Amino acid sequence: MEGGKFIIAILLAIVLSGASYYMNSKEIDELKGQIASLQGKINPIQTNAVNAGALANAAKAAADAAAVSAGKANDAIMQLNATVADLQKPPPPSAATKKK
Repeated sequence: MEGGKFIIAILLAIVLSGASYYMNSKEIDELKGQIASLQGKINPIQTNAVNAGALANAAKAAADAAAVSAGKANDAIMQLNATVADLQKPPPPSAATKKK
């Protein structure tokens, strides 16, 4: 009888370890599936982040160019204003007017 109980105990241990391995393997496979699903969701996010960075850099470059253009336009307006102001000044007296 003692030998039979020992064999039953060994068989139970083997069955339990096999069941434990099966359950762990099943959980690992489920986790692998979840990880693959998350990676599938992360890839577009990373792509969008890279695209957003490129768009931000392009927007900054456009803003910088607009600022330079605005500065040049401001200089041109100031030069036009100065020209208009010069044109609005009364002409200097001519030599013929001075002799009178």
